Amino acid sequence: MKYFVYNHHDFWQWPSGESSAIESDVVFMWADWPFRNPVHTYMMLNKKVITYEHGFGALWDYELNHREPISDGYLALGEESKKSLIRAGVPEARILVTGNPIYDDIKPVVKEDKEKKKALFVALHWVSDRLEYNIRMFNKLKEAYDFDWTIKLNDKTIEFGNCKRWQSHTEGKILEDVKKNLPKYDYVFTPRASTFESFARLYNIPVYVVDEQETYRDHGDPGRVEMDYTFLNIGDKLPKIKPIDNDKYILRPSLSIKDILKWVKQL
Repeated sequence: MKYFVYNHHDFWQWPSGESSAIESDVVFMWADWPFRNPVHTYMMLNKKVITYEHGFGALWDYELNHREPISDGYLALGEESKKSLIRAGVPEARILVTGNPIYDDIKPVVKEDKEKKKALFVALHWVSDRLEYNIRMFNKLKEAYDFDWTIKLNDKTIEFGNCKRWQSHTEGKILEDVKKNLPKYDYVFTPRASTFESFARLYNIPVYVVDEQETYRDHGDPGRVEMDYTFLNIGDKLPKIKPIDNDKYILRPSLSIKDILKWVKQL
């Protein structure tokens, strides 16, 4: 079975298809609702269209923001994404829980005792500019906690702050960059937990969400995946991290491309 992949932020970690979209039997897309016309065109050409979860919590968009599911099938990171799709109206038979190979080899890191802990502020990159918000949140954190601070940025985030920076590029090998550098840090602070923080949890690095009220959101902006986040009111003593069953959210080890194509064939 020939297949073609629209990769997004390097999140497709199975082998790339060697066929063009026109030559393929299956087209794997990172989203369907923004690309309604191409999806329907592929279907008219008798191709199966499958949407894969292109980042942690991405498939929750159908439930949280009432997107219409139009693909033939969906590849979910874990059981919780599958349940969300079912609540959004996707038949269970059209959902396959696959995990993702990028997570398969991650193991908890053992931290050394050090006089000054390394903390990472993951700046918010959003559907619109949030520079002022990022500056305000980071300054509050830096004033409240005496850590060795680094700001995590990518090419969609405007640079700010007079301290160390970790810059990633979304069109490069961003996930390998995360796996290489994230274990160096003792704490992660973020306004909104997403794909980056899913790696931190698997590495057993404490993640604190610093904006429980989601004050960065405008009407219609994407919602937050519901899970047992550890929220922090900046200035308070760091609370004990709430346990999260990562196995519910990310299947490990992931399925092979052979297993995925076998499932697609019977749709």
